[in-house]
Amino acid sequence: MTDRELLRLHIEAVWGISIPTLDGAGVELTDTTPLPPWSLYQTTLAQGEQITIWRPGVASDERADFLQRARIAGSAFDPAVGMRREIVLRFRDTPTLAAQPSARLLTADDTALLEAFEAGSAAYYLNLACAPCIGVIANGRLVTVAHSSRRTAAACELGINTLPEARHQGYAAAATRAWTHAIQQEALTPIYSAFAHNTASLRLAAAAGYVQVSASVYGPVSETYE
Repeated sequence: MTDRELLRLHIEAVWGISIPTLDGAGVELTDTTPLPPWSLYQTTLAQGEQITIWRPGVASDERADFLQRARIAGSAFDPAVGMRREIVLRFRDTPTLAAQPSARLLTADDTALLEAFEAGSAAYYLNLACAPCIGVIANGRLVTVAHSSRRTAAACELGINTLPEARHQGYAAAATRAWTHAIQQEALTPIYSAFAHNTASLRLAAAAGYVQVSASVYGPVSETYE
C-alpha cells in the first residue's frame, strides 16, 4: 500500500467521508454528504510530494486565505489561524531490542479492571466498533488500554491511553504493537495519527514501529474540534 492510499484511508476513517483516489497534487471533493468540517486539507508526504484537498464550494479568495493560514499555522492550535497540524504514520515493524511488558486482549471478564482504569469506560472499550481492545496489566492493575478509535471496512486507527503514573515504562508501546498485530490479523490496515504538537504520542509511535507518512494541516476548524 502506498503512502497516498494510506493517507486516504486515514481521512476517510477520521471524518467518515469517501474521497477520490489521491493521484495528483490537487483534489476537489464532490458535493455529496457527508462532507468534512474543514475547507482545506493540505499534506506533504514523506517523499516531499504535496497534495491539496478542497471541500466543494470554496471561493478563490477564500482559497488564498486558507492557503496563507496553512503556511503560518504552528504545531499548536491558534484559534486566530484556525488550522490544525497532524502527523499520519504507518506501521513498519522493527526488531524488538528489549523485552516488552505482556499485552493481551481484554474481554467482558475484564470489566472490573476497565472500570477501575476509567470509571464508566467498559461499555465503550468492549464495544465491537472499538475492537480489538488490548490491555497491559501490572501488579494486578490495568495500566494501558489500546483500542480502535476509528474503524472502517479497510482500516483502523489506534486509540491509546495509559495511566499517568505508569507512563515511560514500555506499557503503551507493548499495547500498541499488540493492537497493530491484531488489526493485521483481520487483514485491515493499522493507522496511527497524532497532532503535530503531541511529541509524546509521536515518540510512542516510533517506539512501537511506526514511521511518518505525511505531515498535514487542515481547517479552518474551531479550537474544540478534535
